[in-house]
Amino acid sequence: MILTDSEREMLLKTLNDRKPEIVQARMAHALLLLADGLPAEDVAGLLYVTEPTVTGWQTLFSRHRPQRP
Repeated sequence: MILTDSEREMLLKTLNDRKPEIVQARMAHALLLLADGLPAEDVAGLLYVTEPTVTGWQTLFSRHRPQRP
């Protein structure tokens, strides 16, 4: 698939929307990929975010995850 520059820009703008539900969905996607064994660097590349963003989401999830019985 070939995209024009304006199409690519529009799609990236959509991905970078800061609405909480969109950020939460991207975070969930990242966490699932990490749980499947992908390294943070690869997850970041796949989701068009930075590696620190991915590791930050992982840290945030780890701090706030429900305690296991």
